Amino acid sequence: MATVMEMMDNVLELPRADRSYLAKKLLESLDRTDSLTENQRNMIDRRSVEMKNGQINPLSMEQLQQEVAKRLV
Repeated sequence: MATVMEMMDNVLELPRADRSYLAKKLLESLDRTDSLTENQRNMIDRRSVEMKNGQINPLSMEQLQQEVAKRLV
């Protein structure tokens, strides 16, 4: 079986359109939620709806960092 580096060398020789298609498929495979439990998927779906409906307000990264820092003190 070919190593990752050998496969990469072969892929880089493909035409641009084929590389683009392959890159898209690889990225999509990383976005799959197969490793999440059903409860986790349900919570993500529920929280997403709550954010869209304005029921909850997400924190900015800065706000999150400040909250974490407070709790670590």
